[in-house]
Amino acid sequence: MDHNTKFDVEIADASGHSTVQMTQNEIAEKAAQTQGSWVFVNNQLVSAADIADMNLEAGSRIRLMPGLVGGQDVPTFVVQITDGTGHSEVVMTKAQIVEKATQNNELWVFVNNQLVNTADLVGLDMEAGSSVRMAPGLIGGQDAPTFDVEIADATGHSTVQMTQDELVEKAGQTQGSWVFVNNQLVSTAEIANMNLEAGSRIRLMPGLVGGRAC
Repeated sequence: MDHNTKFDVEIADASGHSTVQMTQNEIAEKAAQTQGSWVFVNNQLVSAADIADMNLEAGSRIRLMPGLVGGQDVPTFVVQITDGTGHSEVVMTKAQIVEKATQNNELWVFVNNQLVNTADLVGLDMEAGSSVRMAPGLIGGQDAPTFDVEIADATGHSTVQMTQDELVEKAGQTQGSWVFVNNQLVSTAEIANMNLEAGSRIRLMPGLVGGRAC
């Protein structure tokens, strides 16, 4: 790609958020100027050194933001982690949560039962006491089981076939969505870890707004 090609770069720093046009070399220089800066390309964390040699495509989403600096005043969160070894709870700073999530691209992060991607997590204003859960994403494929999901939304009612990971993503896209499995209400974070059986009745619908059904 032409080294003079410019990209829209979203920058978050102490002065706020802005979008500027920069060449690939300018992005690398900007990232190198601030030690600990994080660069996300299409929601994937890359190092400042790697950005200079990447084959960036036109339209790539690029975000540049300062890394989170550790210290006594940095808040910590109790994080529930599900992995191959089972379930555990650890105390982590926001920076540590982001780093762990970026180590495994298949890891899902839920904050207050809402699915967020790693890039969004960096800029998220997490309050003390926030519920944070990390779980491995379900890897789709030909062998991934599908389920009939009844969906009720503004367009009406429909039934579609979805894998478990597609169900989690769909629920996470709409804040306040309700998921019922065999007539039991479950949170988006819980559905990711459930052992769904073939034939389970699954319903997805928007939550009640202002006391009236949407």
